[in-house]
Amino acid sequence: METTRSKIFSTVTAAAQAAQTVSMARITVPTVVALRTMADDVVAAEMLRLEGRLPELDPRHREEVARSVRRVVDKLLHGPTVRVKELAGGPDGHAYAAALRELFDLDRNAVEAVTRADLNGEDAALLPDLDGLDAL
Repeated sequence: METTRSKIFSTVTAAAQAAQTVSMARITVPTVVALRTMADDVVAAEMLRLEGRLPELDPRHREEVARSVRRVVDKLLHGPTVRVKELAGGPDGHAYAAALRELFDLDRNAVEAVTRADLNGEDAALLPDLDGLDAL
């Protein structure tokens, strides 16, 4: 009997932890997406500016410059975005996403648009398998 209770408790605890992780991911992911979208917009604007200043730059060189700029942006954002996702699982996870929104002055509408997007059932993969729980 005690083993059955222990198994049920472990399963319920795992499910609760997974649900908290999913919940925090829902808070963090839209902010990260909005941050990366803003960064892509900045790169695009700078590439247009470069085109205006150096119209004679051949397309092959222009594309290499664009790739280099995107790599720099990706490298600068990688650490903070990975870290905010890691911290999201903690008790103050929402505060880290809020800090990113504030520090980068992210467009609230962009964050909300991502929040409303359907996650296509990806959350279900994070939850433990509860099949057979009735048999315990």
